[in-house]
Amino acid sequence: MVLLALAAAALIWFLEWIGGSTYPLDVAAIRDGVAWRAAHPDTTGAFIFYTHLGSVWALGPMTIAGAGWLWWRRQRARALALVASVLAVRLGVEVLKLIVNRARPSLDAHPVVVHSQSFPSGHAANSMATFLALALFVAPEGWRRPAIAAAVTASLAMGATRPVLGVHWPSDVLAGWILGATVVLFAWWWLSRRGERSAA
Repeated sequence: MVLLALAAAALIWFLEWIGGSTYPLDVAAIRDGVAWRAAHPDTTGAFIFYTHLGSVWALGPMTIAGAGWLWWRRQRARALALVASVLAVRLGVEVLKLIVNRARPSLDAHPVVVHSQSFPSGHAANSMATFLALALFVAPEGWRRPAIAAAVTASLAMGATRPVLGVHWPSDVLAGWILGATVVLFAWWWLSRRGERSAA
């Protein structure tokens, strides 16, 4: 698990180093997103609606509800792991944004309001952390695999909205997914060390 965390940290650093306005694939993806939005204004509205579900106002209540359910079931370690991993990812995103200080794409006017720096994507990181943590810590063992598949799919879709809407470089999104998954998997490993991972 330590090696996994180190590999994830190295990959996030690499994405920060190569990404943004100096990376041709990032720039090409944003230009494609601009063209796609111009050609599909109705579908753009659906992307905007879905991307708002990655805000703290949507993900926060999910986390609180999941942790509350676990606490009520007397699965205190799982409840704490859920909350701690989600909060750790949120804090990590903010710290990385301050350190890296990468500007957001500015090839056209953003169709959604953004206030912070670009790297990493908070929507990608926070949705991955919240959805995956809920799937691992809250879903019953018999439902865990389909819950994980649904969680990862939902987060991939969430992250994909960001370059399409022109508010994040693809490398921001990829780094966010890696950060969110790594922290939650570390918390899952911690539960296994306590012998609590198989609780229903």
